[in-house]
Amino acid sequence: MQFIKTIIASNPTFQKTIPTEAPYLEIAEFFYDTIQGEGINLGQPAAFLRVQHCTQNCWWCDTKEVWRSGNPYTFEELFNLIDKTDLVEKFKAGQHLILTGGSPMKQQQGLTLFLQAFAERYGFRPFTEIENECTLMPSPEFTQLIDVWNNSPKLKHSGNPDSLRYQPNIIRHLSLLKNAWFKFVVAQYEDWDEIETSFLQPGLIKRKQIILMPLGGTREGLHRIRETVVEIAVRESVRYSSREHIELWDKKTGV
Repeated sequence: MQFIKTIIASNPTFQKTIPTEAPYLEIAEFFYDTIQGEGINLGQPAAFLRVQHCTQNCWWCDTKEVWRSGNPYTFEELFNLIDKTDLVEKFKAGQHLILTGGSPMKQQQGLTLFLQAFAERYGFRPFTEIENECTLMPSPEFTQLIDVWNNSPKLKHSGNPDSLRYQPNIIRHLSLLKNAWFKFVVAQYEDWDEIETSFLQPGLIKRKQIILMPLGGTREGLHRIRETVVEIAVRESVRYSSREHIELWDKKTGV
C-alpha cells in the first residue's frame, strides 16, 4: 500500500545535533494518511508522530526498534516539513494526530509547546490522541490539549517491575479524564484476573473504559490468541479491539 506518506522516516544511522536554544522534540518517525490501528477509534484516518524513549521495556513491544532511535527536530523544522505536504488540510478534513512512542509522556512539556505553536501557526488544533503507558502524571496544560487518552497500563507479563509499570494514583487520575480508555494487551486467560484484582476491584478504572487486545507483533501471533481474547471480552462485557495495522501490514513499521 503506497498511500501512506512519510514526513520523517526512522533511520538509526542518521544523527542530528540537539538544538541549544530553540524548542524541539526527539522524534523517531512521523507519517500520515494511514489509520488508527487499535482502540476506540480503530479505523480512523490518522497521522502518527512517534517520539523517542519510553518508561517501559516490554519484551513484546512491536516498535522498540523504531523508538529507540531518532533525532531532535525544532518546531520550525517540523513546521517547514509539514508545509511541504498536504497534512494541514488532512487535519482540517478530519485526520487525527496520534502522539505515540515509546512514551509521549516523557516529552509532554515539549509536546504541550508544540501543539500550542501548531494552533498559533495554523489557526486550529488537530484532533489529538495519545498512547500512554500510565506511569507519568499529565500536567493540566497538556491534559487540555488531548482529545482521547488511549491508556495502556502494562500487566505482569510485560516483564517490567511492578514498581515501574503499576502506578495506581496516576491510573485513577487518568480514569477521570474525558475520553479516557484503558487498552490491555492480553496473552492468556489469567490476565483478566490481574485486570480484575489490580484495576477494577480497587476502583482505579471503570469496566466500560476497558478495551482488550491480543498480544502479538505479527499476524501469526495475533491469530494465535485473538479468539481467547474475544471470549474474555464477551464473557466480561468489555470491548475487544484488533490490532489492525498488524493485520494489514504484519511486522512492517512506519504504518
